[in-house]
Amino acid sequence: MTIHLVTGSDPRLISDKVSEITRELINSMATKQSRSTILETHDAGAASSQEREDAIRKAVASAETMSLFGEERVVVLREISEATVAELASLVEYLAHPSESTHLVVSASSKLPKSIADALKRSGATTLATSPPDRRQDLMIWFLERFGESGLTLEVSALNQIIDWLGEDQARLPGLIDILVSTYGTSHKLTSDDVTAFLGDAGSVKPWDLTDAIDAGDSPKAIDMLHRMTRSGEYHPLQVMALLNTHYTKLMRLDGPEIQSSQQAMSLIGSKSDFQAKKYLSQYRRLGSTGVGQAVQMLARADLDLRGGKDLGEELTMEILVARLCRMGTTKSSRATSPKRR
Repeated sequence: MTIHLVTGSDPRLISDKVSEITRELINSMATKQSRSTILETHDAGAASSQEREDAIRKAVASAETMSLFGEERVVVLREISEATVAELASLVEYLAHPSESTHLVVSASSKLPKSIADALKRSGATTLATSPPDRRQDLMIWFLERFGESGLTLEVSALNQIIDWLGEDQARLPGLIDILVSTYGTSHKLTSDDVTAFLGDAGSVKPWDLTDAIDAGDSPKAIDMLHRMTRSGEYHPLQVMALLNTHYTKLMRLDGPEIQSSQQAMSLIGSKSDFQAKKYLSQYRRLGSTGVGQAVQMLARADLDLRGGKDLGEELTMEILVARLCRMGTTKSSRATSPKRR
């Protein structure tokens, strides 16, 4: 029999994949019994320790017991990452000698303890990661695979439009796919015009989508990213302020003795990424000491305005701030070579 581990950071994507696997397992069975007689679902993400432990023990007992109505059964245990190692002890024991008549599907939305991860690996569990990759090219491949599974094909322009629209909210993708399949079927290659009518409010974005747009001086894109962060409800304007303060604080740390390498920059900004260090170093050299100082002053003024200094409204205050920061990013003046502050 099989053991599946579904991982990811978005509970909706995890739940969708668990449901998909469960459906495929049940459909592959030769038994004619109803779904309710061969499927059991348990939740290890309960609030109390006792509830979590009880759910895990019941799931294990179900997995160890042969179904009265058929030769195979499916047992689902959700959110094992919420349980402690002690609470998962019975699951670890089961994984050492899994039942030959049970398909076990477990899910985790955060990193598992090593002992649990090792037990799953030794049992031969198949890991299915639902979190999309970060790199654009890898993300396009991930989306193409999701559409391919449903039989849909898209023009590159339509694919890019959907990726940009969803942003961080890829959990909305399954619903969009269902709508597109029911509307167009799978014989038609979809264009941007085909998908536009089904794209509602844009999803949220990654924090660095905003800071990258600001650094590039792309005001329209930066304002769009700001709106998607705040209007989605995922970021309060003060949270965006904190994000921008962190960004420019890292640039300030580069305002000192001449930096000779990205390794030095990595140490100063507290990063382990050579790519990130080079990006910050490039932006600092672009703005110069004076430019970074002016950006920090803008942040301080906007912070006061958000807290009642001016009656402009939160959204307008943030739009003005982002637009001014973008304008600085497009000015390649003598600031880049200005004397450094002592």
